[in-house]
Amino acid sequence: MPEEPDKPAKSDDEPAYKKWNVVVATIGSGVAVLVAINGLTGWNPLKDLTSQSGGASESATSRIQPSTTPEEVPIYDPPQRSSEVDEEPADDSSSPPEDAGESTETTAPASPQFQVTSSQWNGPCGDSWCSMSAIFRNLGGEGAGSATFYVLRPDANEYLARCSVVLNTTSENGVTSAGCTASSGWLQAYIRSHPGTTVRMQVTVDY
Repeated sequence: MPEEPDKPAKSDDEPAYKKWNVVVATIGSGVAVLVAINGLTGWNPLKDLTSQSGGASESATSRIQPSTTPEEVPIYDPPQRSSEVDEEPADDSSSPPEDAGESTETTAPASPQFQVTSSQWNGPCGDSWCSMSAIFRNLGGEGAGSATFYVLRPDANEYLARCSVVLNTTSENGVTSAGCTASSGWLQAYIRSHPGTTVRMQVTVDY
């Protein structure tokens, strides 16, 4: 038998333009259905889809964009304390006790202040000396002091001899007595050059 010639193999692939025609026809029919629905009910599904997609993109954009305005934190003023409420004083543990404060306010004892109440010669003067004594009253605080006795010329405020003495410790308003003998070459020369003359005495308290 004669052999039949080979038939060309049937290809499953359709031409590309046929596929596009099917796609276009499907989209066109879908659009026609949507237009008919819009004309009958006034509902536009495309508008809702675009608004939803736009809102989603806007919300997404607002999330990723950094905020240019700093977030304001509310500031609350502290409540004012009523003036009618008595404030309790703070407990200052570092304050010294009252007894210690009172002890620092005590005054130091007053210094002694002696005053000459009377003075006298202890007999006539010798060839070069004179003996004197005096009574002193303490007008200040308890304590001791000192005094100086001077033998003065009768016609001038110049001393011819002098001596010093220590006043014993005397209480306030107390009385003490003290005396000493003053001698010097000047006194001796004056007595020898002025026979029968007199001299004066002066007593001062040393501070």
